[in-house]
Amino acid sequence: MITLTSCPLKQTYFVSEIKGDPDSRKHLQNLGFVKNARVAVMNRDKHNGVILIHNSRVALDNTILENIALSKKMVGHGDLVKLSSVKPGQMAMVISIAVAHPSDPAEAAIKRRLLDMGVTRGTRLFVRKVAPLGDPMELHVRGYELTLRKNEAEKVEVSVLEND
Repeated sequence: MITLTSCPLKQTYFVSEIKGDPDSRKHLQNLGFVKNARVAVMNRDKHNGVILIHNSRVALDNTILENIALSKKMVGHGDLVKLSSVKPGQMAMVISIAVAHPSDPAEAAIKRRLLDMGVTRGTRLFVRKVAPLGDPMELHVRGYELTLRKNEAEKVEVSVLEND
């Protein structure tokens, strides 16, 4: 098992597991250390390390870094689903925006709109509410509320994340 204390510097990894007591895990989760979060160790000495996560640098003690297991690939990547099928209360991570015909101006416009609203690869989404017929759905994305139509949500491929 590779951890943040033993991985090579300046290489990208994905968080696969966080060990330790519940309070420490919750604190790390609040800092952005959740399953499949992209991380890189920028600097390390015998006492602590500087980690790049979500374009922020975080300095943590090595005793904490030992509890964060890493993987070269995203964990649980086999279960890709459309965003439109994610249930309220679930968290998901955007894997891709799939359009059937990229040359079609209407589909290209939908993809551009989604990207402009912050629905990009690696972004975590929380599904707040879904209308009774599934259209529209309300999401929490990057600190704000976003409402998407079902046809837009069907273009977004996500991996449903476990709630800790």
